[in-house]
Amino acid sequence: MKYILSICVLLVSGAVIAEGQGQSDMFQNNNEYKTDHLMKMPEKQSLGDKCKRMSKEIENLKGKPQRRYTLQQRYKLECELK
Repeated sequence: MKYILSICVLLVSGAVIAEGQGQSDMFQNNNEYKTDHLMKMPEKQSLGDKCKRMSKEIENLKGKPQRRYTLQQRYKLECELK
């Protein structure tokens, strides 16, 4: 009998807690998080300035070989081939 009574109390308390929480904000379509800033194109830099900046970054990445290699490949594509 105590077992059945404790199960009923747990079920009722769980329902009361779930009812008080309300709806989740996760899937609501609100405009609180705007992505307009992601759609803007970066300002055009001259190719020379961009290549100089990338060259300096390559020098600064001496202790980070993966990032340096990636930037070197990008430098080759954007600066040396044009």
